[in-house]
Amino acid sequence: MTSAEVVGKIHELPATEATVTVGRIDPNAPPALWIDPGDEVVLSTWAHWGNRVTPLTQIGDFAAIKAGFPQALGPHSLTGPIHVRGANPGDGLVVEILEVIPAAHGFNLVVENPRGRGVLRERFGQGMIRHFELDRESMSTTLGPVRIPLKPFLGIMGVAPESDEVISTVEPGPFGGNMDLSALVAGTQLTLPVFREGAGFFCGDAHAVQGDGEVNQTAIETAAEHVRLRFSLVPGAGLSTPRAETATEFISTGFGQTLEVAAHDAVNDMVNWLVTEGLEESEAYSLCSIAADVRVTQMVNGVVGVHTVMRKLTR
Repeated sequence: MTSAEVVGKIHELPATEATVTVGRIDPNAPPALWIDPGDEVVLSTWAHWGNRVTPLTQIGDFAAIKAGFPQALGPHSLTGPIHVRGANPGDGLVVEILEVIPAAHGFNLVVENPRGRGVLRERFGQGMIRHFELDRESMSTTLGPVRIPLKPFLGIMGVAPESDEVISTVEPGPFGGNMDLSALVAGTQLTLPVFREGAGFFCGDAHAVQGDGEVNQTAIETAAEHVRLRFSLVPGAGLSTPRAETATEFISTGFGQTLEVAAHDAVNDMVNWLVTEGLEESEAYSLCSIAADVRVTQMVNGVVGVHTVMRKLTR
């Protein structure tokens, strides 16, 4: 994993009515911030529905909350977009995740049938909301008798899609978006394919912690009080899907209508990645079967996600 070679300016982009969009990804939205490669951005994000969910919110309140956002195509509050000068279609936008600090309140929501998409929606068909106090000193919370360590990350990180269509924040895709990839914690580097000049980076959907799969449709949803990101470019990267990298792992992603399609794309991209690391194609495919883990990213966003995790091996 490499850092940006050029140390640039530090910008601030707080979540405000002027910098947040709820439920919509508009590829032609005007930038909220212009930066150069090598710059850092310190930003914040709001929780779902423009931060309207409070510790007092009950399941019956959501109809009124949603009514306040008649144009929304999803619940997520997005900060951005950020225009990165010099980013062009075909490049890779590298986002180094330096810090993520969640807010003090979080919630887990089960959406009632028939709108619910949890994997046990036939068993838990009644809507439910559960609130959490997030202890930022111990980085933990509790659920009944269980203490849960927090591993905060942004469920949504993406760039402006290639199409001109305004789309929902719910479904992920090659542009990233609502990936819900729990590995995107501080210390991880994400590389996104660029489809438009300036990239148009946006982010939101902070999670205090989430298990792979996100099986009841939500994690511990929260706001992010402080996020620090560093941006750089890989000219002509030619990526077809987002990639992530930690100090010890390569992580490729795939998205599709079925887990099989998503797994195909995630493994295929890992093979391509390993070829650039010096392996022959057949060697890379064998290594994926021998040493990689194919994991379910999420199963609840309409378009499902799979990620392939390859531990960095010694030569």
